[in-house]
Amino acid sequence: MLRQAVCQKFCEYYKPHKEEAEKCLAYAWLSAWQQLEPALLPALTAIPVNPDLPQPVPEILPEVVCSRCAFRRHGCDFAKALAEAAPCGGLRALAALLESGWLAAAALAKIWEQVLPQLYLRLAEHVSLRYLETPHLYNRLSDELYEVNDAGFDWLTRGDGTTPGLAVLADREFLDFLLAESMLAGCAAPSPRTLRWRRSPIPSLRYLELMITERCNLRCRHCYLGEVGEAELPLDAVLQTLQEFQEMQGLRVLLSGGEPLMHRHWQELNNHLPEFELRFVLLSNGLLLTDKVIEALRVHEVQLSLDGLEPGHDLLRGPGTWKKTVDRMQALQSAGFEVSVATMIHRGNVAELAEMSRWLQQAEVREWNLDIPCVSGRLAENQDLWVEPTEAAKFLDLGFGGSDHGATGDFACGRHLAAVLPNATVAKCGLYRDQPLGKLSEGLETCWLRLLHLHLSVLDCAPCPYVHDCRGGCRFRAGGGLGPDPVMCARYGIDPTQYFSPLYS
Repeated sequence: MLRQAVCQKFCEYYKPHKEEAEKCLAYAWLSAWQQLEPALLPALTAIPVNPDLPQPVPEILPEVVCSRCAFRRHGCDFAKALAEAAPCGGLRALAALLESGWLAAAALAKIWEQVLPQLYLRLAEHVSLRYLETPHLYNRLSDELYEVNDAGFDWLTRGDGTTPGLAVLADREFLDFLLAESMLAGCAAPSPRTLRWRRSPIPSLRYLELMITERCNLRCRHCYLGEVGEAELPLDAVLQTLQEFQEMQGLRVLLSGGEPLMHRHWQELNNHLPEFELRFVLLSNGLLLTDKVIEALRVHEVQLSLDGLEPGHDLLRGPGTWKKTVDRMQALQSAGFEVSVATMIHRGNVAELAEMSRWLQQAEVREWNLDIPCVSGRLAENQDLWVEPTEAAKFLDLGFGGSDHGATGDFACGRHLAAVLPNATVAKCGLYRDQPLGKLSEGLETCWLRLLHLHLSVLDCAPCPYVHDCRGGCRFRAGGGLGPDPVMCARYGIDPTQYFSPLYS
């Protein structure tokens, strides 16, 4: 009866046969309140259908209801304040009760306190338990990782939508935080969700670059891979790897190549991505991102390669590629995708980077990562493009947003990162493809546990006052040994020769 009185009557999104594990909090609120207030349903039924109910709804409702709703951060156009987006049926029903005088705005906060203990709390669909070195909660949408204590984690393990009165057992500050961050959904009836976790290997593998294919539609002059073939990971191997990575408590997957969209089974792989509790970032040059491809994408974020403004970018990637990539960047943003940008510093773009920084910030990209390429692959044949670290390092600080893929504690790069290559081997990262940790058929975890993790104290540059800031930089760029990374030395104004002979001179 309540569904007819609320959803069918007030909701513009109502579909008679659609069932969702997570419903809008306003509906759950009304459902739980109905158990405490028998007069609610007759009051809702008596209100005539009014297509001109106040929009926007009274400010008190978003403040009290929407601020605690799991849909607020995803999937709710009204919360995003999109033009002409209607509020959910539950919110319109509450607005109608306020407008009729049956409900007083001043009573909402008190009613919430009565309703909250009645709700079945469940972790929102975009949130996962992760037991890394310590217990954590991971929000895949925001890419935020929260460390929690043992008591908090134990409480979270009961957030499967089946435990009545769970709110009463919570630390109230913790509970309010979870609700405010849209990481917890309140349901009026049991809404089971299976929660899975295990202890991760130590150290934990949190970030996985999955290089699914060597195939590429460009021949960039700086590509570290050089001349490659058409090897690619079979679809079943990719899916098995994703499953194992998830079980290892993995967080983020970087889908790369080559150009990952050229994988022969890309669309099938793309359709499987929502099956995993992982954050997926597509690394692409953007040229194959047609409107149809974008509409079908099931990733959370797309990182586009933009190596300067038009002159600098086209110098590396070919005439006309910049305009096409920028057009696709705008199409992605219009479709609601988070977009980040990766840029390699080279001779053709150093004069463009300051302006590029202003442009990308105005374009509201999620983050901008700059790096200085290693002289390998095709760059070895185009060394006129290379910029000395002492000149290039100052541009690294232009970047913003920076997702961390690397070290924690007192360890050098790669503490929590590995790569799976198109030839089905596992390596420290793509640069170490000639030094594999093993074959994927042995198991991702088996290969990961073979990786030697370098403590900062064993590096030749351990006495450097900035070693804990740069964490030794890139080990490949440092020559693969224990010496300093010349780029990081340049960034911090250090002469690397006092510690080790630099790789570049």
